[in-house]
Amino acid sequence: MDRNVSLDILKLSMAFMVVGLHAGFLSEISALGSYLTVQGVFRIAVPVFLIINGFYFFPVLAKGRQTTWLKRVFILYAVWMLFYSYFWFSLPSFSLKDIIELIKNIIVGYHHLWYIAGMLGAALLLCALQRFSSTILVITIVATAALGILIQYLGNYHYFEGSRLDNFFNLNWFHRNALFFSYPFFCIGFLINKHRIHTKISLTSATTLSALGLAFLLLESYINYSQASMDEGFDNYFSLLILCPFVFITFTKIKVSGNSKNIALYSSAVYFIHSFFLSLLKMFTDVEATMLTALCIGLSLLASHFLIRVNKKLKFIL
Repeated sequence: MDRNVSLDILKLSMAFMVVGLHAGFLSEISALGSYLTVQGVFRIAVPVFLIINGFYFFPVLAKGRQTTWLKRVFILYAVWMLFYSYFWFSLPSFSLKDIIELIKNIIVGYHHLWYIAGMLGAALLLCALQRFSSTILVITIVATAALGILIQYLGNYHYFEGSRLDNFFNLNWFHRNALFFSYPFFCIGFLINKHRIHTKISLTSATTLSALGLAFLLLESYINYSQASMDEGFDNYFSLLILCPFVFITFTKIKVSGNSKNIALYSSAVYFIHSFFLSLLKMFTDVEATMLTALCIGLSLLASHFLIRVNKKLKFIL
């Protein structure tokens, strides 16, 4: 069957960005270049993934198949959490702190798997809110995203420095979670499909707005970079709310014909497996960040070939 694989290409590009983000791309070459990519452009990856999944969640919810969808994603999460258990699981002592840490790891997810945990939470929240009007959903998008962005900025700029609140605000999971990060983008994708917004915007308009959003993101990240005391990472940006939806819409307007899901499968496989190779490369080599990015992408693509073959038999790993 002929299919438009432009979104698959977008997803694979986003997976490569995630690898570069985690490997610290360009950090040994240019501090500014690394910041504008790792803490700038590459930060579009997960929001775009969430928008794509929210877009395809609309027909799932409309047909009442959310239980099947949730079960499949939960199994996917469980499989990869088990695969990475060596890196995060240890038998807890009887101390409350260790037990809480173990529970947090299970709920929030190891390293890059927070995205799957967040998407599950976002989908559950959308299931609960599905009877509300789109206007109410837009209000919830703005409110939750704004809170996440506010927490991120107050934390990174240490507005409450020296207080317990500052400690909380600087925990990734406190702002980068299902409610404050995953839900707004997931719901944006859902509403784009529900109201067929992608069919009402021209390619020229979508591309122009994407370019403006990218300029806004680069400006926002550069302003953060220019602060002498700024060395923390950013996930929650104002500009992502503008840029990511229009990047998604732009790619829905670009027609690239194909008859295979392989590119989409490669994007998923690279996303899931790259952290394993990144850990091994850091453990056994001392290559610098840009080469580390390239090696990790290469090894992940090679492993993806075999993961896709296994997935034909065990359809719960990708």
